[in-house]
Amino acid sequence: MTDKKPERTLELHVDIDAPIEAAWKAITEGPGIANWFAPVAEVSAPGAGATVKAGWSEVMMITSTVDAWEPLKHLRWLDESGWMGPGTSMAVDFYLSTENGKTRVRLVQSAFGASEGWDDLFDGAETGWTYFLQNLRIYLEKHLGRVRRLISERIEVDMPRQKFWRHLLSDAGGFVIGGTGGVKAGDWIELKISEPATVRAVVEVLIEGQGLGLRIAELTDALLFVELEGKGDKFHVGYWLSVYDEAQAKELETPAKRAFRRIHESIPK
Repeated sequence: MTDKKPERTLELHVDIDAPIEAAWKAITEGPGIANWFAPVAEVSAPGAGATVKAGWSEVMMITSTVDAWEPLKHLRWLDESGWMGPGTSMAVDFYLSTENGKTRVRLVQSAFGASEGWDDLFDGAETGWTYFLQNLRIYLEKHLGRVRRLISERIEVDMPRQKFWRHLLSDAGGFVIGGTGGVKAGDWIELKISEPATVRAVVEVLIEGQGLGLRIAELTDALLFVELEGKGDKFHVGYWLSVYDEAQAKELETPAKRAFRRIHESIPK
């Protein structure tokens, strides 16, 4: 695989105010991966040749092999299952370094073998990885030693995605209180996740019409990622609320899911 030229690549990085050893554990051990990436994660053993299973349920798992292992420096997950077509494979490389007193995690995703689906996949992958790297940063900076509980909902939408995006961020959606249909990174907004209280959240990630990442300080820095999947005007919206306090997660699960569904129920017919 290493001698092949990739058809597509994606490169992103994040700087984290945490020890490089903690970042290495978070990307190489099952419990660490489950705290910022896929909530179901398992690594068979440390070192090259190990199997990494990660997914959002037991029936939706991605299996990769550890193809490169340089402790505290470089890790590669390699998927050679050919799920994008015969002869295709996917690699995700993590490079760790120290930059200006912080740990830099540089991610490079590479696609090998011709496939018509790479463009669409990489469009969605950029949104997802942008958020996951911020999730990794916040986990390591604020939640190290805690266990994430994920509250999720996934709802199909059949309407112009920009129209839904504006609805999501407007007061009419019943979720962003006083929202005007648009936000920018760094904005503070008021959310209605449970009745009757509201909470304030800061916009950590914003990819217009595709993804919104919020940090909710009042809920022990819980993280909410809202993703509009795909490209067209018939798509799924995924709501992924990461809570790092077990009691709080139990209290939030029912009202949070109700709040997510309310966004869709309030769309004008």
